[in-house]
Amino acid sequence: MNALLPLFRANYREFVRDRTALFWTIAFPILFIGIFGIVLGRGDDGASYEVGLVVEDQSPQAATLREVLAGFEALELTEGERESEIGMLAEGERRAVVVVPRGFGPSINRDAPLPLQVHYDPSQQTTQQVVVPVLLRAFEVADRALTRTRPVVTAEFQTLQSERLQVIDFIMPGLIAMSVMNGGVFGAIAMVSLRERRVLRRLSATPLPAWALVGADVAFRMVVVLLQTILLVFLAVLIGGVSVKVENLPALAGVAVLGGLAFVAIGFFLGAFAKTEQGFFPIAQVITFPMLFLSGIFFPLDTMPDWIRPLVSAMPLTYLGDAMRQLMVGGAPVHSMTLNLGVLAVFLIVFFGLAVRLFKYE
Repeated sequence: MNALLPLFRANYREFVRDRTALFWTIAFPILFIGIFGIVLGRGDDGASYEVGLVVEDQSPQAATLREVLAGFEALELTEGERESEIGMLAEGERRAVVVVPRGFGPSINRDAPLPLQVHYDPSQQTTQQVVVPVLLRAFEVADRALTRTRPVVTAEFQTLQSERLQVIDFIMPGLIAMSVMNGGVFGAIAMVSLRERRVLRRLSATPLPAWALVGADVAFRMVVVLLQTILLVFLAVLIGGVSVKVENLPALAGVAVLGGLAFVAIGFFLGAFAKTEQGFFPIAQVITFPMLFLSGIFFPLDTMPDWIRPLVSAMPLTYLGDAMRQLMVGGAPVHSMTLNLGVLAVFLIVFFGLAVRLFKYE
């Protein structure tokens, strides 16, 4: 019994001195809860979504429908022509496009109402979970405004893709992007291990140039990234039934390599600050973990509050996930492909330069 208190104190000192244990026991759960609270919490109460409106009918009924839709604060209406609005939808600038067909008003008078045409991208979870229900509610209100005896405002939903995308089609490209990130960042731990075991110090005394040592490691990591991507795409099709655009597979492999190089550069940069393998993990987790939930690979960016958008825009995984989703399943873009590739290239150049500058043999 007399030894209990000293042993307790010894365990306490050992625990508080172990930064890795402190991180996983205290900081990690707090970070986990905080991120889920931000992503899945209330968010912005006044959020609105861009919806295109095409009115091809000049009847009073069409005007009433326009007024009802404009009265919903969750819908930010932009009226235009059919082709231009659907084009904006394909570019990710609209969440949905409502088309009021020619003859809508007269068809109601004939007791044979024409359905509204609602175009949307099923790969956007926010559209299915928020925008579509709001539109259906607006159509119900329009029904009551036009007639109190029978429903006359109905919708015919049309998707951008020839096949309806499922949630798995949204998630799988994000999982592949996540694996590329982890393979790149945590691949740098091998270099940290060599430095910790003083292997790099001994190699520095040989004619072997530093670029050859790093280049061989990076080349190996890229082979692993490619094989990993091929395997995950195959499993996504075989197990998840994901509709992959086969013609985009070469471009997808190129994006995976570019993203892998960018994250390898980030990993080498972080490795310059870690003296041991155990010390590298908390540093890498602080960088990679928030990206899992704030980069849009698992949760739509529309669900996140506006104040955190600058942080989201600063994460390389945001652009890698968006590029992979566009190429793999043809999802509506969050950013243009040029911007996605450009940002990844910038991360590669900047962090590779910093890693070279901070590289140490011991």
